[in-house]
Amino acid sequence: MLDTAKNPTRPIALDLQDIHKSYGSLEVLKGVSLTAYDGDVISILGSSGSGKSTLLRCINLLENPNHGRILIGNEELMLKPAKSGELQAADVKQLESLRARVGFVFQNFNLWPHKTILQNIIEGPTQVLKIKKRPSN
Repeated sequence: MLDTAKNPTRPIALDLQDIHKSYGSLEVLKGVSLTAYDGDVISILGSSGSGKSTLLRCINLLENPNHGRILIGNEELMLKPAKSGELQAADVKQLESLRARVGFVFQNFNLWPHKTILQNIIEGPTQVLKIKKRPSN
């Protein structure tokens, strides 16, 4: 269960507990825990290769952690062990629902060069969430 004793006035937005991630014998994340409350602004700092992007990618299972718990809002991401030893989504529909509510901006965000900024921004909501574009004036 979520520990709201740390800050009972604001709900927890994200709670990562004991996240581990290895690539073969290289352990990149060694038991990372983080609690962020609604309204918090968090910075993750570290040298190149220290696991910052890996941690972010583990939140929505773009990378599968080897161990740990992930809670978004008051919902725990249900995980189960895969044959590889990594954790994977136990419920694909739940993962899709959580991914639809969590946004990421990556270092290499790969915009489409033939589209305007606005066209790039609305691509996700229109294609993934099926939100209709409003006609331009």
